[in-house]
Parts: sequence; C-alpha cells; structure tokens
Amino acid sequence: MWQKERKGVLLLPVLVLLALGLSAFSAGAAPLTAGDWYNEGVNYTNQGRYDGAINALNQAITLNPGYARAYFVKGQVLATIGMHSEAIVAYEMAIARDPGLAAVVENYLATSEKVVYPDVPSGSLITGSWVSGWNYLEINNQQGTSDVVVALSPIGTDAATTAVYVKKGYFHTFEGVIPPGSYVVYITYGERWNGKEKRFDKNAGYLQWGYPQDTFGALGYGYTMTFIPQQYYPSWFIYNLNPIPETEFPNLS
Repeated sequence: MWQKERKGVLLLPVLVLLALGLSAFSAGAAPLTAGDWYNEGVNYTNQGRYDGAINALNQAITLNPGYARAYFVKGQVLATIGMHSEAIVAYEMAIARDPGLAAVVENYLATSEKVVYPDVPSGSLITGSWVSGWNYLEINNQQGTSDVVVALSPIGTDAATTAVYVKKGYFHTFEGVIPPGSYVVYITYGERWNGKEKRFDKNAGYLQWGYPQDTFGALGYGYTMTFIPQQYYPSWFIYNLNPIPETEFPNLS
C-alpha cells in the first residue's frame, strides 16, 4: 500500500546499489539500526514521501519496540494522510513508551480525536423521542468518572427505545422520554463515544439493572439515577447492577 514507483531510476543501477549494500532510497549507507531507520523516516516525512516514511518508521519500531519518537512521527504522518484512527493508536503508543513526551504528543492526539470522535453534547438523545405525558429520566453524573449512556429496552426485545448520553460532571432531566411499559435498564460507560457505531471505543463497560422497571405514563413519574465513583457502598442497590458482555447490550440504532 505504501510503495510508490520510482520514476527515472534504471533497473540495473538499483540492482548494483543493492548488491553493494547501499540504500535503495538514499545516497548514504543502508539503515542498520533503529536510529538509522528513524532518521530515514524523518527525511521521507520532510520530503512529503509518506509511504516511505511509514515503512522506515515501522522498521525502526520493529528493531526497537520502545522507540517512542518513532511512534510519534508515525502518528504525525498518518494524521497528515487522513488516517486519524491509526494516528491515535501511534500517539498513545508513544506516550505509553515515554510519558515524558506526553506534553507534546497530547496536542496532536487531541486533534485526531476531534476528527474521529466529534463532540456529542451532554444531554443528547441517542435513541428515542420526546412525547408529552411520558415519564421522565434524570441522570446525575456529576460525581461519575466516565461518560455514560443509559438505555431502556422493552422486555423481550434486543433493541432500546430510549437511550440518553450524559458526560461526566453533568446532570440532566429528560422529560417525556419513557413510553409506558416494562423495561430492562442498561448502562454503558467509557470514553470516546463512537457516533457511527454507537459505542464507547475506550475503557468501555456494560451493566444491566437486575430488576425490570415498569412505567405507567403517570404525570411526574420517572427514574433518577446518580452515578458515583466505583467503590464499595454498603447498600442493597449495588448488587443490582450486573456486568454483562457487550453482546448483551441492546441495539441503539
């Protein structure tokens, strides 16, 4: 994918260069060390030859899996050619291998994150609609440690009729969003909400409220949920939130 045809270079001279152990993509000695490949990748990047840059940086990383700067430059190249999801991975690898680079890398990481994960306003209705007279849903995530999506799925179905998105640090009241009926309540939490796939792409978790909930359409009736840091609380309700696999979470489309 990254290879480009080299125009104006005859086959025989290339073969001779290779036979002599010289670099086919520079006039100097062939890269031997991770540092050599890194420098080659930087040179290619400066020339706008991004296919060669990625190949060289991958070689550097193969020789030295802890080469944080090679991951960082690779992330910059990937972002430049529009591959922001892959750039995010490279930036995070750079920070993981050298936390001292975080102050520089995080700005680039944030830029790619905004492209891949456009901001979703807290209080958005992911699934469902508002109807006067339906029950309300209050979500208090002011003390929570993650963004959350609360979804209500009618008993006997695998899809949600209502799902709301609340960022950590926020409180919202959703009036008239729960139609009368019996529901199983689900919660997913995490970071980086993927609007296309309707899931969290980072640190995602999935919970199910142990008891089905009934609504009757009575005025002023509904549910209030308060999210708190994940620690032990000596109360009965803590046992009613059961971890589940992602496959058991209802469809939000």
